[in-house]
Amino acid sequence: MTLLILTALEVLNLVAGAEERQQELRARYTYQEVQENWRLDPYNRPIEGSQRTKTFDVIMLQGQRYRKMIARNGKPLTPAEQWEVEEDMKRAVESKLATTSLRDLSKTHKLTLNRDTLEATSDTKSHVFQFDPKTHEILRHTTQNGATKMTIDYTRLPSGTTLPGQVEVDFTVGDVHGIQRSTFSNFRLN
Repeated sequence: MTLLILTALEVLNLVAGAEERQQELRARYTYQEVQENWRLDPYNRPIEGSQRTKTFDVIMLQGQRYRKMIARNGKPLTPAEQWEVEEDMKRAVESKLATTSLRDLSKTHKLTLNRDTLEATSDTKSHVFQFDPKTHEILRHTTQNGATKMTIDYTRLPSGTTLPGQVEVDFTVGDVHGIQRSTFSNFRLN
């Protein structure tokens, strides 16, 4: 048996390659996202009456993932809100955003490898990727940037495609502390 020892950069390239393959597979799916937002008190407990929800259909639009809002606080959008969503969709088609490859992290971040966890840290931001050691697919991605922390947990479908299962953002803006949690469901092939 040969023991293969990989560097953090080599693992980053394997994880990036697996993520690129997963992005291609994810493009074939649409799904629904329910986003819940709460303000928190100084003891990190949700403030009563501060919960807000938004429901999105996550669709592919001109080759890019787009979150189309379909409900707010459990109620369908008003005609004016629906018009705003349609206008936003038109603008989204006109301005495709460039995406950055995971491979680029090696240019701006220090890489550290610990078994099935790859860390990429810079002076202002850190990423922690927990990955499947056999497939190198990302299972969890946590990003910390100042007072904001975002964690994405992925779920594997029977087809082998991994899609976001839950995203949680813990943030502080000024004196407002809150949590935003998105859960994903109704995964459908296009």
